[in-house]
This record gives sequence, C-alpha cells and structure tokens, in this order.
Amino acid sequence: MKKFNSLNDLSSLIPKNYKSVPPSETKTPIPAQDLEAHFSVKGRAGNPVIIIKGFSDLKKDDINNIAKTIKNKLGIGGSIRDNEIYFQGNKRDKITLILESLGHSVKRVGG
Repeated sequence: MKKFNSLNDLSSLIPKNYKSVPPSETKTPIPAQDLEAHFSVKGRAGNPVIIIKGFSDLKKDDINNIAKTIKNKLGIGGSIRDNEIYFQGNKRDKITLILESLGHSVKRVGG
C-alpha cells in the first residue's frame, strides 16, 4: 500500500476521465407557516407537553423533518399526530426560537 504525504497525492486515486454527478434531487424550501405553541399538562399526570399547531398545506414528510430537527437540537422526545407536533417537556421558548430561525412565525398559547 502506497503512503500519501499530501492531499495532492490523493488525486492519483481518481481516474482521469472521472466526472462528478450533481445531486438530482433538490430540496424545496418549506413555506413559512403561522404556528401556535400550546402548553398542556391535561391528561398527562402533570407532565408538560408542547403542542405545535397550525401546519397547513405541508406533507407529512415536511412536518416530520421539522420535528426531527427540533428533537435533535434539543435532545427531547416527541411525536406527530393529526398534523400537530407533540414535544415532551417544557421547552417552549427554545422550540419557538428554532421554528423562528427556520422562517416560521410562532404564537404562544396557554400557560
């Protein structure tokens, strides 16, 4: 096995006629949404839950991607039901900041 001393030496591994293929699938940006962040403990034995409501004209995958982004950034659990996102815990301020950074407007409701 040949030892490489610099990054320029790596170019010897690439064939001369190699052409990179650009990704064919481009992400379409999610349109801005007017959302509501609800605080709820009802029927949950006192455990707080934040419910994000108000998604309109979005596919389930788009809502899932938004939820996944927030769950990964905050390290919290959550689920999606009836075009609403349920997050465990009382992190409404942080969730609204993330949603606003994604271009959505968020209104606090309850609690």
